Amino acid sequence: MRFDFTFARHYDAKVLASAPLAHPLEKLYHFPVELEEGDRSGVYVRVAPHAGQPWYGFFASGFDSPHVMNAICSCPDPESVCVIAGGYAYVVKTNDPSQWLRVDQRPVVELRTVRDQQLLLFEGFTSITGVGPEGIAWSTERLSWEGLRVTAISDHLLQGFGWDATSDKEVPFEVDLLTGKHKGGARPGAQ
Repeated sequence: MRFDFTFARHYDAKVLASAPLAHPLEKLYHFPVELEEGDRSGVYVRVAPHAGQPWYGFFASGFDSPHVMNAICSCPDPESVCVIAGGYAYVVKTNDPSQWLRVDQRPVVELRTVRDQQLLLFEGFTSITGVGPEGIAWSTERLSWEGLRVTAISDHLLQGFGWDATSDKEVPFEVDLLTGKHKGGARPGAQ
């Protein structure tokens, strides 16, 4: 489990080794709320908002693979926590855990914080999603057939390479961190 508290936060978060014991004042929340048959594995986290009641969360895991992220990180919104379990990313309001979202980027294979732009970047195998103080800010279109390599982030620009299956090589791309629009890259069906 990776921990990244780059952004300011108004809570404490701790990974538990197993399911918490029943506690009359600390409620257990499930993410997603409706667990499916495949959602039996995951991670338990205790969250203690600085102004509010502590609670426990069970975050369903996506994949059991060393190639996907497992992390807890602070968000550009100091009241929100991000938990990534087996490549599935959840952003939860710590003072009201009924307010949450699952990032559509599945699986998340890399997480980057961009402090200057107030963004968390969730990289998948073919695209990137940016989460800002208000939630999901943007998602890029497909940047690659399969596989991204970010090489630089500066000012409002992310640069990297995506694999192009038709030419069997990496091609460069740029993503505007303000809008999520990109130039370059490779994707199936693009000319």
